[in-house]
Amino acid sequence: MLPVRLYGDPVLRQLATPVLPPDPKLNELSRVLENTMREAEGIGLAAPQIGISLQIAVVDLRKIEKRPSSMELFGKPVDWRLHMPLFFCNPVVTLTRRKDEENEGCLSFPNLHGPVRRSLRIQMDYQDLKGNRLTLTAGGLLARALQHEVDHLMGILFIDRMSPDIRRTLAPELETLQRLRPTRT
Repeated sequence: MLPVRLYGDPVLRQLATPVLPPDPKLNELSRVLENTMREAEGIGLAAPQIGISLQIAVVDLRKIEKRPSSMELFGKPVDWRLHMPLFFCNPVVTLTRRKDEENEGCLSFPNLHGPVRRSLRIQMDYQDLKGNRLTLTAGGLLARALQHEVDHLMGILFIDRMSPDIRRTLAPELETLQRLRPTRT
């Protein structure tokens, strides 16, 4: 496990570097990501959040029962639970026009939540840890979680997706987070 980097850490604003699976180092990194996510009681984690600016992330929604999800692989419906934890590398997301606004949180922003507008369904082209190229379509919470983690790989934070009015109301909490963030050498 590695500590989760907090808001204000420069690595969270970097465009992560693409990876070349399969690679034993990525397999080890995937275990670290999963263990860190579970320990922090999150549903997703991207490598930049543990200080590693690479395009790999994980999502696992199995503990969430009240927010539905859907998933298709190559256009065929699948039980998304059987694909969790879902590790993905080098994602490219296509958004749909229909959007909704729901509260989100982030492990890099402890105890901070706010409304974020996101596409209801997405398509994501990505590589798995074996280097296979896959295309999935996701809806519900899975679509939201994937968009959130892909944003991390692009150096975009969930607060960037909030309305300016909401961000202004969160300014004191954001300033506190930046002050509390450990300095790294």
